[in-house]
Amino acid sequence: MKTITPLQVTKKINSLPVALLQEVDKYIDFLNYKYSDWAEQLSEDQIQLIEKGTKDIEQNRLIPHKEAKERIKEYIKNKSI
Repeated sequence: MKTITPLQVTKKINSLPVALLQEVDKYIDFLNYKYSDWAEQLSEDQIQLIEKGTKDIEQNRLIPHKEAKERIKEYIKNKSI
């Protein structure tokens, strides 16, 4: 694959119709997100919740999917009354 410079990309972007710039901007944001390390963006609360979940798994504190769905269904039913 041929190496391309940021200047070459900029020239190509500048040659696009103005109506496409918002779409290009969104795509650049998507690429930046896709190739970033999402773990670095986690809050301390999110990290603690992941660690708690990992400990729950290690200590076999698990709920089968079917049971979890039933619990959620019952919870929603009781909240809507």
